[in-house]
Amino acid sequence: MPRMIPARRRGPQIAFLSFLSVMVAATAAAAEPIARIAIVRLDFEGGLVEGSRELFQQRLVEGLKAVQFEVVAGSGAAAGTPPGTPQNMAAEYQVVGKVAASNKTYDITLELINGRTARSIGTNRERCEICGVEEAGEKMGLAASALRARLEALMKTPARFIIRSRPPGAVAVLDGQALGRTPIDREIVGGPHKLTLTSDGYSPMERTFTAVSSVDEVLDLDLVRVPSRFPYRTAGWIAIATGAALVAAGLWAVAIDGDEIACPASERDILDHCPKVRSTRLLGALLAGTGAVSATLGGVWLYFGAVSSRGSTRNADTRSGAGLFLRVTF
Repeated sequence: MPRMIPARRRGPQIAFLSFLSVMVAATAAAAEPIARIAIVRLDFEGGLVEGSRELFQQRLVEGLKAVQFEVVAGSGAAAGTPPGTPQNMAAEYQVVGKVAASNKTYDITLELINGRTARSIGTNRERCEICGVEEAGEKMGLAASALRARLEALMKTPARFIIRSRPPGAVAVLDGQALGRTPIDREIVGGPHKLTLTSDGYSPMERTFTAVSSVDEVLDLDLVRVPSRFPYRTAGWIAIATGAALVAAGLWAVAIDGDEIACPASERDILDHCPKVRSTRLLGALLAGTGAVSATLGGVWLYFGAVSSRGSTRNADTRSGAGLFLRVTF
């Protein structure tokens, strides 16, 4: 019959197990790679014995590996394509290598390239004179370790970001912390970040981006003006219709200017004319002028309504990804 553990003794055991699970989760999170290195190309020149290419590839991968780096070689690195091409842009850093063999002398060259800017970060060369393949493989490992040390130092260097907006003066919030008003020049740690810009009269803008350590980047963001709620189209058509009616009334008033006003027979003169005539020329001109102004204003409102409609369509495109211009320098 199984022995029951008293309730008062199960409390410490449960607490210990909880602590142990938290430590395991933290260790797993710490071991997760934070940078991806792609071995884009490894060229060979000269006579190499069978199996030596695989050895050099293995030593290269072993020399680059570290807890915070994920090394990808072969098809996963899009081998054979130039550095900086879209196939290799998923890797933050890329490695291009060359092994030249001649009379048992091996010249090894490794170049570390920024995956976003396609610019060279550093180059390491090793030479092994009168060496066997195993010794040359050790030299490859040393060259790769030197590049890894260089990369580890770069990973500790913060990225510098310049954030600009059009119009300037927008309030910038990065990862929930206020940065101030644009333009902003700030150093930030490498990794993913969320940026929010707000400005009076403009729609809030949110962007996510990934900062690469030791890389200077410029973000140019176009804010989208909040559409006006004034009914330009309706007001425009009403103004045009009113203007047309006023112009017609003005023309009619001008047309009847000078016509006799009807009168009794006793008031007519010997030529059978009434003594009073209409004086509506000034009124007609005033009505026609007012109608022209109203119609013109209606046309302007219709134009603003059309522009606002096109702007709303562009704004939807902007919110889906446009309006962000990124320039990177190293």
